[in-house]
Amino acid sequence: MGEGLRQVKATLGPEAVILSAKTLKHPFCRGKRIENVAAMDRQTDRLSDPAPGPPLSFRPLTKREGKEQEEEGIIEKIRSIGISAEIVDRLVEDIRTLRKEMTGWSLLETYRGLLRWKIMEQIEVTGPAGKGMKIWSFIGPTGVGKTTTLVKLAAHFSLTGTPRITLITTDTYRIGAVEQLRTYAQILRLPLEVALQPEDLKGIIERNRHQDLLLIDTAGRGPRQEGQAEELRAFLTVHPQIENHLLLSATTKEGDLMKVAHHFGSILPIKSYIFTKIDETVEYAPLFNQLVRSKHPVSYVTTGQRVPEDIELATKVRMTNLVLSQILWN
Repeated sequence: MGEGLRQVKATLGPEAVILSAKTLKHPFCRGKRIENVAAMDRQTDRLSDPAPGPPLSFRPLTKREGKEQEEEGIIEKIRSIGISAEIVDRLVEDIRTLRKEMTGWSLLETYRGLLRWKIMEQIEVTGPAGKGMKIWSFIGPTGVGKTTTLVKLAAHFSLTGTPRITLITTDTYRIGAVEQLRTYAQILRLPLEVALQPEDLKGIIERNRHQDLLLIDTAGRGPRQEGQAEELRAFLTVHPQIENHLLLSATTKEGDLMKVAHHFGSILPIKSYIFTKIDETVEYAPLFNQLVRSKHPVSYVTTGQRVPEDIELATKVRMTNLVLSQILWN
């Protein structure tokens, strides 16, 4: 062992150390060999560095810094689903104010509870109310589901105790539109009237003034069709009791949603929004953004093609659940 240590130090230097030693039998003679495993001492090697760098230092986060990082992570989750930055900032400001009164809750629990409450506050809903004759028109772009929604509501009200209902259409542009609605009217055993001109619609309303509900179908109008916009206004201003319900598809991109809502809002007063095709998307923040921007209430949402099953009266809870469904809290 003494000779082994001498050889180690001669080879590696005076600071070498033996890590292990083992005696081996020699295969060709009676003598024995000693196998040493040696290394330089790491501490000595580091101290001998002629230009050592500054030692690394890791400072643990304070409790306040940890809370701030956690809160930023929560806010980023809220932003990630598409709620506009302006709305998120307002919501967070309100939550931070209310959070001071919440004791015994974790930061995540506080945000989840208060966010749901604040979003429900931002959403306005409406439904059928009041007595007397109701005249509802259904307006919106092509393909949004106006006719199907009208029929769903007609069937729903007919089955729930509103027997005096008349269906009216002004859509004489789309091929087969009148016949499609006529087929539904026959199935539901409801009268159907066709208005070719605004004066026709005025006369139809007058003849049906003893009915409980008049439902008016209209042709699809695009934001760039100014001539058709004027025609739509001419039809739907013939009677002061007409309430215009704007149908917006949940699958529409937010920028297009804004344009459509602005276009129809500039033509006619909007009583409520009806959101269609809820079942065809999983992103509902654009609908929430539009409700907050416009201050209009939502009355119904449609969830499929079945008549009359796939339509629901909008509620604050239902709309809030849709908006928050995409936040991955964990």
